[in-house]
Amino acid sequence: MENIKARIGIGIAALVWLVLALLAGQGFSQVPLRIYSIAGTVAALAFALWERFIWKWKIVRYFSGVPLISGTWRGELVSSYVHPDGSNVPPIPTAIYVSQSASKWTVTLFTGESKSISEHAKLIHDPDGRWRLSWQYVNTPRPGVRDRSERHKGAAEVYIGAQLGEGLEGAYFTDRRTDGELRFSEWSPVRYSSADSAFAADGFNHTSPFVGDK
Repeated sequence: MENIKARIGIGIAALVWLVLALLAGQGFSQVPLRIYSIAGTVAALAFALWERFIWKWKIVRYFSGVPLISGTWRGELVSSYVHPDGSNVPPIPTAIYVSQSASKWTVTLFTGESKSISEHAKLIHDPDGRWRLSWQYVNTPRPGVRDRSERHKGAAEVYIGAQLGEGLEGAYFTDRRTDGELRFSEWSPVRYSSADSAFAADGFNHTSPFVGDK
């Protein structure tokens, strides 16, 4: 939706250039058409640069306040599920990879038994000043565990800590009527393809998603 709005804005900006040229008495000569073409190209290039790079510059985020959370986070998932014998599920080592641009977010969650990919994700700035990442997902268990864990859908959200080391913390629920907590305290800029590779890797540390954090 945000991409569509941006493209509409680019088209309007280019159209304004053309109208101004026509009002200036240029008619449909090559001059206004050239201006129209150049304006559209410049606007499209500016949008592409903003979407991929400019928004994440520290000076820009200093004023926008948008957190930078792209990369791999590792921590744990705590499920509410109770086994038939009454025992609880121990905390599950979990990693998520967040892909982030100015208007689009994708979240991939890994455990040792399954992978979840977001269908819709959004970064939200709440009235109380906190930021949270919210997403809906489809979870696909590994073939070896599908006798006790079927493919399912769910939703999750994590709040982004404003202090160094707070990381991401939130909750999830599924259409199987289970829910639980999510906690991620370690971060790496590297993209990992599984929970095993993420937890075996060095180079994870605490990160500061907000400009000015110490």
